Amino acid sequence: MGSIAQPFAVNITQVRQAFGSKDLALLEKVKQSNLYENYAEGAEDCDFDAVLEDIIVRYIKPEDRQKTGGLLGLFKSNPGSGLNPKLAHHYGYALIVICDTLGTFLSKGGDIFYSGDVWKEANKWLKSKGITIDLDRMWQTEKLFDIPKIADFPVISHYANQEVSYLLQALNKHDLNDITTNNDNVQPEELQELLLTFRNGLQICSDKQVEWVSFLH
Repeated sequence: MGSIAQPFAVNITQVRQAFGSKDLALLEKVKQSNLYENYAEGAEDCDFDAVLEDIIVRYIKPEDRQKTGGLLGLFKSNPGSGLNPKLAHHYGYALIVICDTLGTFLSKGGDIFYSGDVWKEANKWLKSKGITIDLDRMWQTEKLFDIPKIADFPVISHYANQEVSYLLQALNKHDLNDITTNNDNVQPEELQELLLTFRNGLQICSDKQVEWVSFLH
């Protein structure tokens, strides 16, 4: 089974501000989001609500962290965020739901950003047009949020505002409804749908002046 990227148009700063905000109204709003049930039901080995509470309520902001003294006061341990490293990937999935609450989900038509033949063909087309940023950015892990390091999935990445502008300008030079392909495993309509969804998502990011944040898993 391949991997799927779930992208959002969201203000990264706003998501970061949710950490340790103790905003109970936001917590309840997150639990009402469209994607909440999907991830809450899928978290069989943890309490997903507790994971959300870790981020929004129990997270310790950097300015509130204090070093603890060691033996005879000679050693001090690094202050922690209050998040459990064993739950790293669950925090990643919790952030999907938080981004769904604070931003706009950009793949509502289904699993458009499936990392398979159509994805590869889209990258090939982008390269052929001299576009230097492609979909594989969504495979590159970035430290966007202050959660413990995730060993595998979800992969969290983003397109910055300048990259959104660059990609949107480059894609708008072409009629994406008229793209063809010589790949027998890819229908032209599939390639067009992926690139149109990509372009339209970038347009939403541009209109809202926010970043494109994706979670690939």
